Amino acid sequence: MSDNDLEKIRQRKVELLLNMQRMPNGIITINSEQDLTRLTNQFNDKIIVIDFWAVWCSPCKIFAPIFEKLQQEYYTDFIFAKINVDENPLIAQSFGISSIPTTLFIKEGKLLRKFVGVMNYETFRQFLEKVKP
Repeated sequence: MSDNDLEKIRQRKVELLLNMQRMPNGIITINSEQDLTRLTNQFNDKIIVIDFWAVWCSPCKIFAPIFEKLQQEYYTDFIFAKINVDENPLIAQSFGISSIPTTLFIKEGKLLRKFVGVMNYETFRQFLEKVKP
């Protein structure tokens, strides 16, 4: 292995460490359109996984622990966020959310995938693995 190869490996490790330091540790709660804009601008190069939910929604309550578990497993690769549709109807409407839970995968401001309904752990994990950077 050459010195150049070793330097490239070192630089990649530094980039990964810096990325990990700026990644949020938990699920981000989006309370406004400004919060969403700030999040998408700050993490433009990352896939943002957004769970649209409501307090009264039974399927949302079933999905919440799955979302939380996968966030804990993939927090270094993805940004996880939640949006309450009752508190943020305009955001939900702008994404065409008509059923909850709905999970969106967004990168660079573009919708990569939309899942409507409860995703089981394995389906969700497989998709994360498929699109993982």
